[in-house]
Amino acid sequence: MEMEVYDLYEELISAAMESNEKFAEMLKSVMKRKGITVRDLSAGSGIPVSTINKILSEERDVRLSTFREVIRYLTSQSREAEGDITVGIIAARPALNSLSKHQLPVKGKKVIVKEYPANNLEEAIICAIRAERDRVQGLVCASIVAATVEKFVRIPIVTIKVEESNIIDSLNILVDKILSTKLL
Repeated sequence: MEMEVYDLYEELISAAMESNEKFAEMLKSVMKRKGITVRDLSAGSGIPVSTINKILSEERDVRLSTFREVIRYLTSQSREAEGDITVGIIAARPALNSLSKHQLPVKGKKVIVKEYPANNLEEAIICAIRAERDRVQGLVCASIVAATVEKFVRIPIVTIKVEESNIIDSLNILVDKILSTKLL
């Protein structure tokens, strides 16, 4: 039986507050119940496999940022309730973090959105193959990635639409950075 998101969150926080050993045990238990491998957790959270292995073997304390990414990934997996359509989004973790919802009504259908974080083309290809194995019905990704990814999967792919306002926002941030380095 699938745990509720709140229960999952509470179990992991309680275990983390008790000890590294309890957190490692609880994380292993949750991963086993959900059928998530270390590689799945790494790919979904953006945390290196080596870091996850060190946490699971209690060789490393869990950093707060790492804990947040683990929770974010595991709770997003728990949110995968029944929907009419399941789609995947391949993007860098910061872009995926901007998603506030993982269930959206689109054209009268309940659409479940699964996240697939990727930092380079190779990871995007792996994510696309994983998404197809996860039985998503379509993918959204950057246009620079789409042309390559579509050679590896048989599901529909749509590119993220970049609008002028997004580019202008980025230009403003870039100009601020340039100006701040000139002042130093």
